[in-house]
Amino acid sequence: MPKKMSWFSFALMAARALLQFRETRRKIILYTIVALLAVFAMGTWPLASWLEDNPMRFLFYWAGCAFLAIFLFLLGLYDFLRIIKDYKDARERLH
Repeated sequence: MPKKMSWFSFALMAARALLQFRETRRKIILYTIVALLAVFAMGTWPLASWLEDNPMRFLFYWAGCAFLAIFLFLLGLYDFLRIIKDYKDARERLH
């Protein structure tokens, strides 16, 4: 009987599969930008009074925005480093 896979190993395998191709990485970055802008806009206008009522809601909201922003930064950094690696590999193949 096969051993059950842990959530961490599953997440690691899924991340490797999703981040392997440049187009997929860029789509994930695009969706994250859209999500961050949508969440930010929702908190600025329609949800502003609801967020002001409770300080914990306000903190959780901004923590979620910060999480999306940091996730977006890390995705961009990873994409940048992969582009540099691909460029160096292509350059070595030519020489």
